[in-house]
Amino acid sequence: MVWHQQFYRLSAPLFAAFLILSLVISSDLSHASEADPSFQEKTPSNPLTDIYLGTEGVISGPPAPVLSYPDSYGGGRRIDSRSVLWIFIQQHFFLGSFILGVPMIAWMLECFGFFRKRRADPPEKHDQLGRDIMQICLPFYPLTLITGLALLGAFLFLYSEFSKYMSSVFNPVIALYAVVFFIETPLLYAYALTWNRWKQGRLKWLHFGLGGLTCLNGLAIIYLANALMAFMMSPSGVNEKGAYLGNIWNAVNTPLWNPLNVHRILASIMFSGAVLAAYAAYQMLTTRDPEKKAHYDWMGHVMIMISIANLFILPFAGYWFAKAIFIYRQRMGMTLMGGKLSWPFVMQATLIGLIFMTVTYYLWRGTTRMQGAERYNHLAKYMMIVFTIAFMIWITPHTIPASQGEIQAMGGAQHPIVGYYGTMAAKNTAINTMILSFGICFIIFKRCNKQMTITWSKWGNTAMISLFAIAEGFIIYYGVYGFFVPANIRVNLARPQFLVTMGALVIGAVLNGVMLKKSESIGPIQWGKLPLGGAISIFSLAVFISTTMVLMGYIRSSVRLDWHVTEVLKDTTPWAGTPTLTYAIGMVLLNVVLFWIITIFIFRSGKTRRMSAFSLQPDAVGPNAEGKEMPSEFIPK
Repeated sequence: MVWHQQFYRLSAPLFAAFLILSLVISSDLSHASEADPSFQEKTPSNPLTDIYLGTEGVISGPPAPVLSYPDSYGGGRRIDSRSVLWIFIQQHFFLGSFILGVPMIAWMLECFGFFRKRRADPPEKHDQLGRDIMQICLPFYPLTLITGLALLGAFLFLYSEFSKYMSSVFNPVIALYAVVFFIETPLLYAYALTWNRWKQGRLKWLHFGLGGLTCLNGLAIIYLANALMAFMMSPSGVNEKGAYLGNIWNAVNTPLWNPLNVHRILASIMFSGAVLAAYAAYQMLTTRDPEKKAHYDWMGHVMIMISIANLFILPFAGYWFAKAIFIYRQRMGMTLMGGKLSWPFVMQATLIGLIFMTVTYYLWRGTTRMQGAERYNHLAKYMMIVFTIAFMIWITPHTIPASQGEIQAMGGAQHPIVGYYGTMAAKNTAINTMILSFGICFIIFKRCNKQMTITWSKWGNTAMISLFAIAEGFIIYYGVYGFFVPANIRVNLARPQFLVTMGALVIGAVLNGVMLKKSESIGPIQWGKLPLGGAISIFSLAVFISTTMVLMGYIRSSVRLDWHVTEVLKDTTPWAGTPTLTYAIGMVLLNVVLFWIITIFIFRSGKTRRMSAFSLQPDAVGPNAEGKEMPSEFIPK
């Protein structure tokens, strides 16, 4: 019996232990807070003002404690508490994001197959892909539980007084989180294991509803977990001394809660798609069966497209989050974008630019699967030139490290010429240009193996070129205009640029679809013929995305500086404050390597039962293609 099956049997006991332990600890911490005699002496009975909302409430919890090291912390003096906690948090976040993101992708695939019954491709193809990726994610679930229990223990042991205070504020939220997480167990396993049993008639509708319920429960987990993180960054529902004022909604609905929720949901789906694509690329390279190779090539392509669709929206969700931080505390915003964290943001910008360029390279290499693609090969160099220029602007910092003499020669920390490309106006223009360029590449990719038969193709192409040219002109105009307006107006210019970019992509995709509706196929897509460079780009993409997630977690957490809870609860450990860039890079790389070691171990630890695959070879494409059962390399025996 392989280890996965043992974990499956242990899932229920693990969750029962997790639920009981969480409720007991939450209750104990709450009672400990209520029993504190100093609380009765220090807190008056009259209402006090909310630190953020300005409303009044009745004090219902202790004030934030004054911490001292090491008395208020566990672990003694020899344990680097921050490093230990960082590893546990990041690994639990990686595994949890995968567990919550995969059901969302599977449900989208099931929905796509469910309502796409009149197209040439068999609808079961996408439906079975959704089933397969659910089987892939199941072994990650017990490890998510284990890292969650380890994280809970680390908080209680290393940050005992902090945990006690957070429990006094979020006691009902923590209890609800444990219950919702417990509910995820039957939902996740039922959704995965009933896929083939409930695949027709009313049972299919029942399974479809079960998938939607699983996704909603996953969203509830994300929202509840983010409530505590957002409170640490932007507390509300407490007075200036940190005493809870009795309204749990005020404590949950902090100014950064909703932007953080949207950012985390999009990141989870993008990350899950990238990991699944890397799995498919690995299976494609290691199998010699042409049919399996074709299946995994197609699977990787679908996962990459889902991941990139979320990547399109993610930068703008990040802008919303950054804007909310500036509105909440301008000091935090300056630390985020122009202070200690400006160079990690340069690294983050570099990674995002590399992600866009890697995906574009993947599409270009993917055209080798299609006959007729040679008609567009000459355009690749022009697209890469545009990408390179936009990428260089995107990664240019606003200020650069310089000696005192160099600063005097430049007239300030900002370079008189290059510094302009480091402003938000230039960066918004660059990222929207990269997104538009990728949209053009995708439209070309869809045309490669097709010959248009419409009589107005010339006018359609003219309209397509005009659409993207006007959109790019609008983006550049607003980018230049941003240099001549105050910062608060410049930040708001990101919205019209985003709307124009998304509008051009949607209109372009619709127009391209209409133009290709009655086109003639030059030849089918030869799945399984992806060159080695294309497969390597998929692996690179997965690594870049996972690295970006760790780096952004470091940036988000470090914006609090030396506060556990911003301006409420001070961190007095020797590790308080923003970590050095060298230390942070080391921890980022350590977490990325550790996650991929765990992932590779899971992927290689057992053979699968059987994975359904539709033949994607050129001689079996179409509505009459027969579904086949083929062995995969994942689901345990």
